[in-house]
Amino acid sequence: MNLRILKKLSARAAPLLPLLGDQREQFLADKADNCTGLLILARKHFERMRSPHSEPSGREESIKVPARDGRGYIAMWPPHSPRKGTVMVGGMSGYYEPEWDEETAWEALRTLVIHHFMDWDESGPTPTRKIRTPSEVFAAAHDIIAEARI
Repeated sequence: MNLRILKKLSARAAPLLPLLGDQREQFLADKADNCTGLLILARKHFERMRSPHSEPSGREESIKVPARDGRGYIAMWPPHSPRKGTVMVGGMSGYYEPEWDEETAWEALRTLVIHHFMDWDESGPTPTRKIRTPSEVFAAAHDIIAEARI
């Protein structure tokens, strides 16, 4: 998945969230201001920085390669923020020290759907429906909504 696809999936997921009971605030992401928990592996979207040193930087997931022009190294790491305009959901969580908690609409929908189709027992969670692709997530979400309306 890349950031462009995440933005499109979040736009599709946003109208389904209130129908599934997620009443958190929906808003659009600002550039480099919001966070996502997804690991984006498309190198096109990696953050980049030039460094004169060859040793790894403080980021665990960073990759260092020699610069093409021969002057130092290029450090790259996966992005932690979605594209500007991606639909986000968030709200305050916690009791004594409440904190702002946010995620993309796609992450919220996927979590709701996967948890709905889990059977919990002493041995742990067991999925009751195979959900692997985004189209299967949206189909399952529509089934949950149709089931709730009956």
